[in-house]
Amino acid sequence: MADPNLFSIPAGAPFLPTLARALFDGALIEGFPGAGGPLALADATIYVPTQRAASALARELVAASGGAALILPRIAPLGAIEAMREELALFDGDALSDAAASSVSEIARRMTLSRLVRAWGVALRGAIRGVDADGQMSFDPSEPPLVATSPAQAFALSGDLAGLIDDFLIEDVSPERLQGLVADRFDPYWGITLDFLKIAFALWPQWLAERGLTDRARAAALAIDGEIRVMSEGKTRGPTIVAGSTGANRATARLIAAIARAPRGAAVLPDLDYDLDDDAWAMLGQDEELGGAEQSASGIAGHPQAILRRLLATIGVPREAVKPLGLVDPARRVRARFVSEALRPAESTDAWGRRRAAPSEDSLSDEAIAVGLADVAIIIAANEREEALALATAMREALETPDKTAALITPDAAIAHRVAAELTRWGIEIEASAGRRLGDAEACVLARLALATASDFAPASLAALLANPLTLLGRERFAYESAARALELGALRAVTPTAGLDDPAALFAAARASASGQHAHPARRRLSDAQWLSGEALLADAARALLPLRALQGEAPLADFIAAHRSALSALSAERADWRDASGGEALEALFDAWSDGADPEFRLSLADYGALFDAVVAAERAPPGRAAHPRLQILGLLEARLLSFDLALLAGLDETIWPPTATTDAFLNRKMRADLGLSPPERRIGQTAHDFVAALGAPRVILSRAKKRGGAPTVASRFLQRMAAVAGEEAIGAAESRGARYLAFARGLDQPPGYRPSPAPQPRPVAALRPRRLSVTRVETLRRDPYAIYAETILRLVPLAPIAATAGAREIGEVWHAALQAFGEQAQPNDAARLVEIAEAHFAPLLADPSFRALNWPRILDGLAVFLEFDTKRRADGRRVLIERGGKFPFPLADGSSFELTARADRIEFLAGGGAALIDYKTGAPPSKREVEIGLAPQLTLTAKMLAEGAFAGAPAATVVEALYFKLGGAKGGEAKPLNPDALPTMVAEHFAGLIELLDQFADPGTPYLSRVMPKFIGRAGDYDHLARVKEWSATGGQSEDDGAEEV
Repeated sequence: MADPNLFSIPAGAPFLPTLARALFDGALIEGFPGAGGPLALADATIYVPTQRAASALARELVAASGGAALILPRIAPLGAIEAMREELALFDGDALSDAAASSVSEIARRMTLSRLVRAWGVALRGAIRGVDADGQMSFDPSEPPLVATSPAQAFALSGDLAGLIDDFLIEDVSPERLQGLVADRFDPYWGITLDFLKIAFALWPQWLAERGLTDRARAAALAIDGEIRVMSEGKTRGPTIVAGSTGANRATARLIAAIARAPRGAAVLPDLDYDLDDDAWAMLGQDEELGGAEQSASGIAGHPQAILRRLLATIGVPREAVKPLGLVDPARRVRARFVSEALRPAESTDAWGRRRAAPSEDSLSDEAIAVGLADVAIIIAANEREEALALATAMREALETPDKTAALITPDAAIAHRVAAELTRWGIEIEASAGRRLGDAEACVLARLALATASDFAPASLAALLANPLTLLGRERFAYESAARALELGALRAVTPTAGLDDPAALFAAARASASGQHAHPARRRLSDAQWLSGEALLADAARALLPLRALQGEAPLADFIAAHRSALSALSAERADWRDASGGEALEALFDAWSDGADPEFRLSLADYGALFDAVVAAERAPPGRAAHPRLQILGLLEARLLSFDLALLAGLDETIWPPTATTDAFLNRKMRADLGLSPPERRIGQTAHDFVAALGAPRVILSRAKKRGGAPTVASRFLQRMAAVAGEEAIGAAESRGARYLAFARGLDQPPGYRPSPAPQPRPVAALRPRRLSVTRVETLRRDPYAIYAETILRLVPLAPIAATAGAREIGEVWHAALQAFGEQAQPNDAARLVEIAEAHFAPLLADPSFRALNWPRILDGLAVFLEFDTKRRADGRRVLIERGGKFPFPLADGSSFELTARADRIEFLAGGGAALIDYKTGAPPSKREVEIGLAPQLTLTAKMLAEGAFAGAPAATVVEALYFKLGGAKGGEAKPLNPDALPTMVAEHFAGLIELLDQFADPGTPYLSRVMPKFIGRAGDYDHLARVKEWSATGGQSEDDGAEEV
């Protein structure tokens, strides 16, 4: 057998350009391309880790040809197999077997496994209570089973099972070995797990055999076996090269070995470490000597060279048999030696001191380390946002140098999306290589909103659906938006009747009635009949579009839900904005097709289950790229970045659990079990990410970044950074951190420029003609406490909208109380308890339709009615005249000669037999304190008393108020009278009116500003206009600023 033809390109050399040049120079395969020149490349096949690397290699081959005519070789990606969980790429041509051609789709596999998992869970006769000596499960029928209780849970478990199936197939481990695991060595409940795993290793293969199909991972393994067989038989189509693969799984390692030993084959490895001494290299060979659990404990599998060490063992050659390719400049050569030393196996770190003190040229003196790290910067950010912004500034700076390229490399999608978002502030649009989840694409957002609305058909979900730009319901855009606005303003931003949106007639009847009320929003009052009708028609069309989904009551087959979902999407978008044309639409359509093909008729579920399952399915799929790639900047994951070269590499997320990731076992097998079965240890993934880290450090310039906190929780620096700091020393690492601090300073300065001062509190001073000349007694209270609210409401005419799906709050309940008491007070025989309850029931009827209101609120209302009736009866005992709900207007002059009108609505005026009058104000909330009334912050009753004394109320003679009180309706006591001090009442009436005159005279002056929250202690809650007044911006500084400017109107 021929000696393997093996090469390695160091991290400091550009991998793909070096590979292309070596291929053209004939350095890889003797005699190739030879006299055939570039045109002979058409006979070759080259395997690289990813499709991205394949495209990049094609470009490099064109560049290396120097403009000569050439036909590119066949370049196929290996990365899908190495990633194991990603989409498996099959080898076409002669190596593709019939079994591989008939492989089942991934969504069909997941759905079939989901059905089997759910069936296993349903078959349980209760919660699993224990396992007997024979491995038989015992159940507690009084408790429900907790395994796969919903289709979404079954789908999640199917993903774990699919991953385990791939592990066994790719690692070439027979499932029969599971039976050899001794249960009592691990856990008495192992029998339960073993029974569950029959789904993967008995039922699933049976399902495949019945249909003549092959598992995708097995199809890939068969394709690899076919390729190996072709090469071993000497039937290759031409030279075959595998480049950049570490042989992370056994199937790929066997392929690399076969190619390397083929007569016209070559394997080019990425960054084999020649600097690691023989003793340390030998330690990595314990992979074959130790069990997996012991190896994991020693950390050997997490070393960046552990995977290559295992690959060379598979090929059967020593490290020295691998020939180096490519040249590295001296500084990066020193950096490579430094990184190799920093990441050496933990058991050999005693060599650090000897290596640094060695007098040879390979020593790592302080001077050498400083040279190696001269172009390395380390960013240590306070949090993930600061990290992203600092990285974005570094990428933006890279564009200042013509033709220079930069790439952000990170395993964390959150970091990638944050940096991409920060770059948009400079108009730079980059999409991370991992793309978006399909569930976040525009078409899927519409699909998820449709499911949410069909599930509850509630105002909030409907409003979100109607706001989606893809929803048109067959209308022109202008007509649709007008109808949607009418529906939202008129019906959705009102108290919804108990029947909700399912009874449009009752909904719109209640909405129209509330829109004509005293406190209705002006925008609702302005709706015309045509607009009301358009809103009602739109609601009917939305209900009709969602009917296919809502009609599936109870449980139905999955295929029925998919068909209904498609129908609803088509009806919602219609031809004018077809959801299939939106971002992710084609991918969602393909998913629906594949999902329908893989849907088992026995897989039945409810609408809620389907919604959760749909979310889980689209979250596991990736959406196609949404925008073209940037010509010089990229954001890449670890797999996508392999073999690519950049002038600046930004390695982000260097915190434990991110880079490197946490070593986690699968859901079924612990470390010892995996070792006994011959499966790779979980730390293998750490070793792969460590190798990716070392490879990325070979860029000419490198920026490393981490955040001290993520999600508000402290982080631990990556072991890679800690090792580097331990070897480099404080001075060298401090210098690198100082270079990184430059980008932190940029980031912090972007949003907090020097000399920044918060804006002062607003001081609007409108001209006199715009200032209000009419206020109610309750708004006078607001003028005293928060003048800016009066400015916004009466001058800017801004009125806050009610929230969507508003519930009956204190105001609405108070209005019903007042209306009921007014109707009762106008009866000929007011002292009638039955009649009072009858009237109250009639007025509270819309609210009483809600069972929760009837159960929780109505008993207290009845108590309040009883207390009120007793109060009312006593007050009427002497035959006094009582007026209910009377409005009044009182004009009076101000100092500037203008007239001002004070208005009020008195809840109850009583004319006493002995002369004078009593004023009573009903309160469903908390009445003001006596102190607030005395100092004039709550002058409602006293100013109303002044108006009554001036004869300002229609149908009521002028009278002096000798008694004033608040009557609390409802509450723990059912009701309670809160009288004002009668002796102080005349004085308070006079002082409060005089104070009002003084206040109005001040605000009649154009120079008086309408300040915000002048008495915050007495406001009690956030105001409706606080955001407009920017309260949170200036209140932290007390509203003070060097500038004392005012806003003019």
